[in-house]
Amino acid sequence: MFDRIVAGYASDQAGRDSIVLAAVLAANMGSRLTVVFPYQPLLWSVPADAVEERVRKEVGALTAKIDGLAAPAFHWTSSPWPIHGLQELAEYEAAQLIVFGSARERVSDHLHVSLMERLVHGAPCAVAIAPPRYAERERRPLRRVGVGFSSSDEGVAVLHLAREFAERTGGSLDVIAGAGLEPALAGYAYSSPALPEVERELFQETEATLQRVTADLDGDVAVKRETIKGDPAEVLIERSRELDILMLGSRGYGPLRHALLGSVSARVMRQSRCPVVTLPRGVVRGEPLPTAREQASA
Repeated sequence: MFDRIVAGYASDQAGRDSIVLAAVLAANMGSRLTVVFPYQPLLWSVPADAVEERVRKEVGALTAKIDGLAAPAFHWTSSPWPIHGLQELAEYEAAQLIVFGSARERVSDHLHVSLMERLVHGAPCAVAIAPPRYAERERRPLRRVGVGFSSSDEGVAVLHLAREFAERTGGSLDVIAGAGLEPALAGYAYSSPALPEVERELFQETEATLQRVTADLDGDVAVKRETIKGDPAEVLIERSRELDILMLGSRGYGPLRHALLGSVSARVMRQSRCPVVTLPRGVVRGEPLPTAREQASA
C-alpha cells in the first residue's frame, strides 16, 4: 500500500507541512516519494534546473531528521492550479497517495475548502491532508491509527486500508463511530419528545453495525472499537487529538464534476488535529473520476 506517493511543495507553510507528512509516510511505508513543485517556463527568468536545486535543498533540510527516507524524485508542473499538477502526476505515476498541506495562507477559508474538495474528488487515489503547522511538530511514529466508521462501500474499504497501515507500522487501530443526528436535523428536532428514543435507537443500531462490519479485523493488530454518542464529525475531530493519523472514506454528492465532500469528511479534514487520509468514492467503486483537465474546466 502507498508504494508511490506524490506530494505538492511550495515555499510556504502548507508546502512544508505537506513534505514533512509525505516524508514520514514514505519512511514508514518504504515508499517512493515524488515531490511536485510549481514552475512556469514561459514566465520565470530562472531556469528549471536552478529552481529544482533550490527545492531539493529546502526539502532536504525539512526531512533531514526523518530516518529511513529514500531520496525523493522531483518533478515540476506548469499548471496554474497546484492540485491539477498533483492529480496529473499521480495519474501518470500510478501513485497510491497524494499528500497536500492544509495551512491557510493568502487564501480565504472558502477557497481553501474548495481546493481540498476538488483535490479529493479529482484524485485517482487516496489523499492525505497535513494539518496546519505539522512540519513544526515533534516527530513521532504513526502508531495510533484511527478510522472513522461507516458501513458504506468507502467506509468498509478504508477499514481494511487502515488495518493494513497499522500492521505495516506496528501500530494499533481505533475504529470510531459517532452516533448522532446531523447538526441541522438535531437542531430541527431538539424539542421533539421522540428525540431521546430516536437517539437511543440510532446508537444501538450504529454499535451493532460496527461490531458486525469489523468482526474480521482482529488478528495481528490490536483493534479497539468505540461507539460514541454525538455528531460524527465532532466525535472524530475530538478523537483526532489522541491519534497519529485518521482515515476516512469519502462519499460525494451531486453531479460528478461538481461533487462535494460529505459534511463529515469535509469538516474533519478542515479541523482534525492529526493528518487525515481520505479515500475518494470513485477509487473504491471503480467509477471514472474527473481528470485534472476536466476539473480545470468545471
